[in-house]
Amino acid sequence: MAERAAHLVDRVLPAVPMRQWVLSLPFRLRYLLAWNHDLCREVLAVYARALRGFYRRRARRAGITDAETGAVTAIQRFGSGLNLNVHYHTLVLDGVFARAGDDWRFLPAAPPTPRELVGLVVAIGRRVERLLVRHGLTLGPTDADTCDRTRRYSPRSRRPPSTQHARPRSARTGRAERERSQRRYAEA
Repeated sequence: MAERAAHLVDRVLPAVPMRQWVLSLPFRLRYLLAWNHDLCREVLAVYARALRGFYRRRARRAGITDAETGAVTAIQRFGSGLNLNVHYHTLVLDGVFARAGDDWRFLPAAPPTPRELVGLVVAIGRRVERLLVRHGLTLGPTDADTCDRTRRYSPRSRRPPSTQHARPRSARTGRAERERSQRRYAEA
C-alpha cells in the first residue's frame, strides 16, 4: 500500500492543492455494495461524475469554459473497528486545469460553501437512488431521508433545529412539573 501511495505522489498526482472528499453511505447500501462489486463501481462512477461536475460548474461560473480536474479514489471496505463499512476516500485536485494557449494552467478553487456541499450531497443521493431503482433495488425506510437525525441541521432544512433536546431535563420541565416533584420530595 505504501508503494502505491508513493507512486501516486511521485508520478501521478500534480503538485497542486488537493481536497479529500469522503462519501459515507447508509448502512443497507454499504451491505449491498460489499457483496455486489459491479454496483460498488457504479456508485463510485456516480460519485466521481458528481465531483467532477461540481468543479467544472464552479469554473464555468467563473468564465472558464474548458476546465478539467482529476481525482483518485480508494474504496475502503471496513471501519476503525474492522466492521463492514464500504465508503469512498477521494483525493480531488482542488481546482481546475484550463488551457492557456498550448499549455495547461492550474486555477485553484475557493473552499466549497455549506450551501454548495448540501447541493452536492443531495445530487449524489438522488443519482444513487436512481441507480438503485434501475437495478430494482431500494433502501429500507430506516435509511430514508426523513429518518436522518442530522437533516434538521442542514442549511436547506425548512424548520430550525430543535434546541429542546440540547437542554438538560431539569431545564425542559415545566413549572408545574417542578412544583409537583418538589411536593413529592417534601412529602417523602
